[in-house]
Amino acid sequence: MERPLHLGLLGAMPEEIGSDLAHLNNLSRETFGDLVIHRGEWQGDGGTPVLLTLAWSGWGKVCAARTATRVLASASPEAPIDLLLFTGVAGGADPALQQWDVVLADSVVQHDLDVRPILPRFVVPPLNRAVLAPQEAWFHWALNALEQSHSAGALQGFGRPKPGLIGTGDQFIGDAAVIATLRDALPDLQAVEMEGAAVAQVAEQENVPWLVLRVISDGADSEAAQSFNDFVQAYDARAWTLIETLLRRQASAPRR
Repeated sequence: MERPLHLGLLGAMPEEIGSDLAHLNNLSRETFGDLVIHRGEWQGDGGTPVLLTLAWSGWGKVCAARTATRVLASASPEAPIDLLLFTGVAGGADPALQQWDVVLADSVVQHDLDVRPILPRFVVPPLNRAVLAPQEAWFHWALNALEQSHSAGALQGFGRPKPGLIGTGDQFIGDAAVIATLRDALPDLQAVEMEGAAVAQVAEQENVPWLVLRVISDGADSEAAQSFNDFVQAYDARAWTLIETLLRRQASAPRR
């Protein structure tokens, strides 16, 4: 019998996944210093469970990389992580994006990584690539699930999901001039945040599939801090809707 799908689910803050874990069964937890890793099962309508290993990393690339590494290493050999998913909110870099719009990364970049003249700007030295892309099968599985749910009216309050480039850096951006400079260097940039590309790098180096899913909270401008704070409180109540959209498609998910 095929083993259940096992997702590693990460967010920087509890509100970015949904801080209520009541929708999971057989909950357990393990603590590593100040990091708590939760494990549980989500039971779908079809009766097939999905295993979830869940953690809130804290802000920034180091915290995200540490958490991703712990989550992957803590999985048993009998039930390895099939997909590492980082989700939460992001600032909009494309002026066409509005609050509640959904961006599924078709690529990620560490926008603050620069080791010139040794390597070109943005290149991750261990991988010798500037832009990382998720595995196509996992990306299309998630995008199709989100688009179908949105078309069916199951993502009330969210904008239509779209693919795009997401930039990661150890900086909360609240300055339109900074975004303009980044878009000069990265014209396709859709959103900015502080964790996703770090998780993608860990996953790439560990040979584990990954996705980054973000919802726009602010315009990365002078109003960003207030917009972010207000948005996160509202987002907590809706965050699980996006996750459950993917879980309900577990039967068609790729496998490692």
